[in-house]
Amino acid sequence: AAEKGHIVEEAKKDSLLMGQLRKLINIIDDMRDLGLNQHINLPRIAVLGQQSSGKSSVLESIVGIDFLPRGDGVVTRRPLELRLNHLHDKTAKPWGVFPDEIPGKKFFNFKEVRNSINEL
Repeated sequence: AAEKGHIVEEAKKDSLLMGQLRKLINIIDDMRDLGLNQHINLPRIAVLGQQSSGKSSVLESIVGIDFLPRGDGVVTRRPLELRLNHLHDKTAKPWGVFPDEIPGKKFFNFKEVRNSINEL
């Protein structure tokens, strides 16, 4: 029972940490939107690791949406840049875009995002 309680406590800490990380990312994105990155180096998160070491899982945990390709072997074959923006409108649906690769299209279906990543 003590071990189960410890696991629950660790899960609560992880959830709190992820919530704080999301807040920090939103603040950094707001500063980037204001153009401060032209004057100071704003932090970025880089996820690096060996094949099948959980990089995609880390990113999906931060984003809170399952959208990256899964499978055996090399799945995400290219670098990805993700930019998170907090939506204050609780009724707004999250979306993904590929501004350079697929200009002008918003993806509201994250299976389509996953498929697009596979195709790029």
